[in-house]
Amino acid sequence: MRHKLAVLLFFSLSFFWTNPFYGKSIEGLYFSDRQTTENGYLLLGIEIFSEKGKSFYNAQELRYKKTLGWEEVLFVGKITKEGSDFLLIPEACQIRAKEVWEAKFALLRRFDCDHLVFHLSKNQMDQWVISESLLGTTKQLPFPYEIEHKAGSPVAVQIPGIRGNEGGIWGFHLNGLGGKGPEKIWNASKRIWEPFFRFPSSEELRFYRWKRSFSN
Repeated sequence: MRHKLAVLLFFSLSFFWTNPFYGKSIEGLYFSDRQTTENGYLLLGIEIFSEKGKSFYNAQELRYKKTLGWEEVLFVGKITKEGSDFLLIPEACQIRAKEVWEAKFALLRRFDCDHLVFHLSKNQMDQWVISESLLGTTKQLPFPYEIEHKAGSPVAVQIPGIRGNEGGIWGFHLNGLGGKGPEKIWNASKRIWEPFFRFPSSEELRFYRWKRSFSN
């Protein structure tokens, strides 16, 4: 009997030791700060989630160029483990664009990207850092914003300084606002979602969650 229990314990521990995703879950939503570029700026967000024991990600990069307007770079792919780091391997990639913020993004092009690999690791401040932004503009880009999130839930960031019908709102699984306000606002200091009452005036990035996505 003791022998059987010892064997069972061994296999249980072996699973925990060898399962690459055992430990603190990395599922959630991660955002960089707004990064200044030569002709404007960029902002990167990554959604990490699991399905049937495997981990996947959606990545969105918002890029503003003073001469061209707005681009949205979209990557989807899988995640594997390498030591203490994670590898983000794209499987499908596309770029959408628009000249003014009020317009809808239109598909610009799709491209092959399964040869790319992005490394996700922790820095000395215990922040996740990606080896580079999606188009390689910025290297070693940290994610200071780590948000509790369920895959498929519409979450958006309000970006200061954008004038438009939607007040600089951009995010995941949110296709227009449909005249609806958000349900929650993210309290970064407490790391919790709180009831939404109004859009605060701030120079910082603010994050909101809707009940569902809407189409214009």
